[in-house]
Amino acid sequence: MNLIVGGTGFVGGHLVEYLFQEGEISKGAFRRGAHLKTMDTNGVQGVEVDLSDHHSLHEAMEGVDAVYNLASPMPYSEDGFMQANTEGIINLLEAASEAKAKCFVHLSTLDVYGFGAGKVDRSKQISPAGEYQKAKAEAERLLLEFTKRAASPRITIIRAAKAFGAKDQSIAVPLLRMIEQGKVVVPRGGRMSYSHPRDIAQAMYRAATRNLATGSSYLVKSFDATPESLARGVSSAIGKAPEFKKQGLFSAPAISKYASDQLGASLAIDDQPDWSELGYAPRFGLKEACAEVAAWYRKEPWVIESA
Repeated sequence: MNLIVGGTGFVGGHLVEYLFQEGEISKGAFRRGAHLKTMDTNGVQGVEVDLSDHHSLHEAMEGVDAVYNLASPMPYSEDGFMQANTEGIINLLEAASEAKAKCFVHLSTLDVYGFGAGKVDRSKQISPAGEYQKAKAEAERLLLEFTKRAASPRITIIRAAKAFGAKDQSIAVPLLRMIEQGKVVVPRGGRMSYSHPRDIAQAMYRAATRNLATGSSYLVKSFDATPESLARGVSSAIGKAPEFKKQGLFSAPAISKYASDQLGASLAIDDQPDWSELGYAPRFGLKEACAEVAAWYRKEPWVIESA
């Protein structure tokens, strides 16, 4: 039995679908007010959980072997996000340990390396650039500290590049909106790495089902692209030819500061030599991801109005 924490989110929804298609039985922890459609349609039992409430966590952990943690409070707030990645992580780990769960897979981010130029590799020290990144880095520190005092659950960290695909609100929707308006402003910047959420789900599942050393971390991506090539890829897949203009970063009304920072970053990573150890093989390239975004938009064109 799996427990998915954060299964109502963008990446979490893809994980819910992936595990269902793999024949896995899962429970999905959710916060009050969350939309449960994806969990309901994929046979996932919803359990309301508060990461600060030990009683609700222990109830959710009953019968659980694998915990997938994607908790990411939205809308983003510095206080709420830091609390989920500190107090929430410890509470979740303790509940998993007491329930004798076998493994704990945590979704982190490549952004813990900051927004520097050039490639990212394992030898580079993490240097979080903002509050979001600091919270994620602190969560990793607490996870690794926990491995020193508890033999179980086995902990694996997946550091994924920026998630991009259908239903992405932070980059795909602003791009779609600008494409329809006929003018796309792209930031100046080099290549960066992107992860399709389906590939992230694959990596997390592999981490849970392989006998990996506790405390292992993996850098995960699907493809590398410049912001301009990503925008042109989506435009081409839709069949539009908007005007392209380069300037700094996207304006604040068009895209969030966090997403614009990511688009302006050069965080391309080389293929990781330990992907074979993880059993990870990305399925989505730039073309496939852009085609999926275009197909989603053709099916639900109103997304650019409601976002």
